Amino acid sequence: MNSLLRFIFYILAGVVATANVAQASSPKREMRGVWLATVWGIDWPSVTGTSEAVSRKQKAEMTAILDRCAAMNLTSVFFQVRGMGDVMYESSSEPWSSFVSGSRGVSPGWDPLKFVVEECHRRGLECYAWVNPFRWSSGTDYNSAPDREWKKKGWLLSYGKYTVFNPGIEEVRDHIVGICREIVTGYAVDGLVFDDYFYPNRIPEDSSAPDYKLWQQQSPWMSFGDWRRANVHKTIADVHCMIADECPDVRFGISPAGVAGKAHTSAVKWGMESCGVKADDWQYKEIYSDPLGWLYQNTVDFISPQIYWPTTHATAPYESIARWWSEAASLYGCHFYSSMTLAPLEKSDTREQRRELLKQVAANRSLSLTGEFGSVLYSAKFLPKLASELKGSHFAVKALSPAINYGLAERPETPEKVAVKSGVLSWKEPSKKSGRTRYAVYAFPKHLSEDDVMDELGDGISSAYLVGVSYGTSAVVPAGMAYAVTTLTGNSIESEPAYHR
Repeated sequence: MNSLLRFIFYILAGVVATANVAQASSPKREMRGVWLATVWGIDWPSVTGTSEAVSRKQKAEMTAILDRCAAMNLTSVFFQVRGMGDVMYESSSEPWSSFVSGSRGVSPGWDPLKFVVEECHRRGLECYAWVNPFRWSSGTDYNSAPDREWKKKGWLLSYGKYTVFNPGIEEVRDHIVGICREIVTGYAVDGLVFDDYFYPNRIPEDSSAPDYKLWQQQSPWMSFGDWRRANVHKTIADVHCMIADECPDVRFGISPAGVAGKAHTSAVKWGMESCGVKADDWQYKEIYSDPLGWLYQNTVDFISPQIYWPTTHATAPYESIARWWSEAASLYGCHFYSSMTLAPLEKSDTREQRRELLKQVAANRSLSLTGEFGSVLYSAKFLPKLASELKGSHFAVKALSPAINYGLAERPETPEKVAVKSGVLSWKEPSKKSGRTRYAVYAFPKHLSEDDVMDELGDGISSAYLVGVSYGTSAVVPAGMAYAVTTLTGNSIESEPAYHR
């Protein structure tokens, strides 16, 4: 119980009192995510090592980041757990990350992924494990025992300064699936997300290429480029199938480069209108990334392209690209959550720049064709620069993450025996519970009827009264209100409410 009471729903009375003002422009369901980068300590941690003092500082830094995320009414944290073939958790096959312990292959003495999942859930935040599936190095020659074994097996593919796990090798693809299985079955993560590192940039398509012989051995009837893209497709499809078998309520998405699907690359192949901006689809031929193929094949639940340009950009204007991605996601039955960068605030922390970023968040809502809204902010270290503006406008009201509906998914059962005592609402789990169950908690004035508090679009109780999400069976609530609790599946499908007046 003490652990649950430490989970505080931030600014409870303020949410209930002010929610009606912002509700008209705030959807009940919205991905509000943040990328939390760990390679080179970009966002976390600021120090590395194995001592107790270092681990205390690392944990304190992390909880401060998560406190900020919760205070901003974000829904999800994308925590980078595998950046260079090294991991931020206890793995059976990969070395510990030097970015936490200071030395590759050396344990920091604690499990960051376990800690972050627990601390996210304590605050009602989803935790997505962010994995770089192929990247091994951007210049360093790693030499831990697993690294030496991978070199011996010939698993690594190098060009220029980048070395990756060779996607053309079936053993490599199986290894990546195994790593992802280890994460989703060993930790209570809510999702798994890949970013945009695939083949080394501009690796040649001729006999000088280090994977030329492999291509000739496997599929000489295909073009070199199509073979490489097919290898990436296979990996993604295999990971998707594994998740569907092992943990079907874990969501899987990818964050590719922002421009894809031009007329001369993949739009026609997959039955999509060309992306109409001037900027090129460089990822198709330079790193062999073909996002429309993943959408067409239904091997991702969501796509989160990195649209890192302003609305006024000459060749890659934000709104035009976001509109195209929304249309693509709608066509293929996938969710679109735009990844947008806050990095310009580092050099130009001006009112105009903040307005530009708020405009992009608004565009993500207005351009959605299916109602699955979403913004994922890069990255966590920049959150303080936009926190007050987002909390005072677009994120003033809490939200649930969008529901992933696999066909005719059944609604979960309603919580039982709701009670309140000393400012703590409690309930009993429904008799039939499965997967990654959590709960949405609502509070509303007692004079309002059950009909009065319903969402105008028919999605259960309005988010104007949403206090937060609990991964346990109790929550701190504002006093003197009427309450409701619903069960949420891992895919955010919501049950009928259980009320307490």
